[in-house]
Amino acid sequence: MDRSVWCAMNTRRILVAVLCVLAVPAWAHVDSPLLTDPCGSCHVGHGEKGEPMLEKVEEASCFRCHGSDDERNRMVALGHLVPSAVLHDMRPEFDKAFSHPVERGGGHLPDEQLPSYGGAKVSHAECVDCHNPHERVTQGKAMNFSVKGYSLTGQYQERAVYEYNICLKCHTDVSGGKNSGRSLVRDFARTGRSQHPVTRGASGRRMPSLFEQMPAGGLMKCSDCHRSDDPDSPRGPHGSRYPFMLSGNYSRALDADENPFAYEFCYGCHDRTSILGNESFPLHREHIEGDLVAGTRGTSCATCHTAHGSADNPSLIAFNLQAVSPADGTGRIEFRSMGEGTGTCTLKCHGYNHAPGSYQWTP
Repeated sequence: MDRSVWCAMNTRRILVAVLCVLAVPAWAHVDSPLLTDPCGSCHVGHGEKGEPMLEKVEEASCFRCHGSDDERNRMVALGHLVPSAVLHDMRPEFDKAFSHPVERGGGHLPDEQLPSYGGAKVSHAECVDCHNPHERVTQGKAMNFSVKGYSLTGQYQERAVYEYNICLKCHTDVSGGKNSGRSLVRDFARTGRSQHPVTRGASGRRMPSLFEQMPAGGLMKCSDCHRSDDPDSPRGPHGSRYPFMLSGNYSRALDADENPFAYEFCYGCHDRTSILGNESFPLHREHIEGDLVAGTRGTSCATCHTAHGSADNPSLIAFNLQAVSPADGTGRIEFRSMGEGTGTCTLKCHGYNHAPGSYQWTP
C-alpha cells in the first residue's frame, strides 16, 4: 500500500476516534470500566443494515450486555466486556404481561421526533427512546437526562429536563395526528386543581395517610409508580405483572373486597391503617369495606379518585362514571370542597341519591 494512502487512512481513524470521545459526555459507555474498548465494544465494522455499525439490531444490541448470562459471557469471550461485570438481565422485565414494547415496536430512527403513531396497533418504543447509550447515570449522582423530550405545552426539547418530559414523547397527542388515548397533558397540567406532584410541587400540607410526608415543593417521578413489581429488579418503567406497569396490584373493580393485596399499589405510600381509620376522610372505611348493615359492598379507590390528576377537584377526586350517575332531581355529578374536612357530593351511587350528601369532620 502506498505510504501516503496508509497515512491518510490512519490519520482519519485517529481523527474519528478523537471526535467520538469529544462528542460523548462524561460518564458515558466509553468511560465505563466494564467495557474494554471505548467504542469498539458496541460498534463493529459495517454491522447490521440500517444500524449505526451495531452487530445486532435495536434492543438486541443492548441485550448483548444487559441480557442473559450466555450473552454476557459471549461479550467477555470476544474481549468486549470485563469478566467481573455484574449486570441485570433486562429480558424478563420486557417479557412480563405489561411492558414497553421494545421488541414489538416499529424501529427507531436517529432523526425522529415522537410521538409517531403511524396507525400501528402497537406504538413505537425502543431502548434509545428513553436512554442515551452514550451517557449513563452514576450511582449517587443527580439524574442527568441526555434524551429528547416534550414539555407540557407540546414544545419539543432537544434535552429533557425532567423524567416526565421523556414520557411525554409518547404519552401525549401530536397536533393533527392520531389521538393516542394516553395523553397525560391534561392530567398533569399545572393549572389543574390537584395532582400527584409530578409536574407541580407538593403543597407541603400534612396528609395523615402518607407514610412519609412530602415537603413543600417536593416532586415525584412517573417511575415512582410505573416500574417493576419486583423491588430487586432494575429500576425504571420496563415491565410489570400488573396493568399500566404499576409496582403493585391495584383493583379497580366496582365491588372490590378490601384487603392488603387488592390495593397493594396504593398502600405502598398510603398507610392502610390510617385509611381504614378514617384519619383523612370520615367515610373512607365505609366506602372501601362497604356496610354490612346496609347491605352494600365496598368499592375501589378508583371509583372516586384518579391516580394522575384532577382538573376540577381537590384530593384527586374524579368519579368513575361506571359507578356513579347524576343525582335525581339535579342531573349533576359534582364534588364540592367547603374547606378542610368539609364538603358535599351530588350524585347517585350504590342506589342511594346524594342530592347533595354532605360531611363535616375535624382532622
